[in-house]
Amino acid sequence: MADASGNSGPDTAPDRAARILDDLQDAVQRMHVLAQSPRVVLASGARDQGARPMAWQALFERSFGVDLPAVCYRGAPASALRTVLTTGCDQAPTLEDGWSHPRLREAMMAGPVIQVFRVDRLPDAVAHALLGVIVFEEDGLQLAGVRALVRALGVS
Repeated sequence: MADASGNSGPDTAPDRAARILDDLQDAVQRMHVLAQSPRVVLASGARDQGARPMAWQALFERSFGVDLPAVCYRGAPASALRTVLTTGCDQAPTLEDGWSHPRLREAMMAGPVIQVFRVDRLPDAVAHALLGVIVFEEDGLQLAGVRALVRALGVS
């Protein structure tokens, strides 16, 4: 219900819980795991469709189990996917602010190829820092093409 200023009141706990479950269900239905190491996940549709970033982040992180180290996220354009899969990142990593982000939301603004790195291995052990990649179907990226690229590059 809106107050006198026209703003909606805070969500009730059941409404918030239902919205979170809906986001998670949407993300699960759109998620295609194409490789395990590094984990390559294709998300059907664009970044601005369906589930909110926190749902994608929660599902991706939980897919590694309870022993997941601290991670950071970095977005890149669709054209960087091959480079990410062959070299482990789209650009030499730094510890400077803005190179990566603790939340998926900020990384998603930079492009549909989201790199997920172990924080404890950046920037010195970058060859072993990439945990996974989340790819959204944008800018020519589609399930069949990404799957073919993953196979051609021998990503397991």
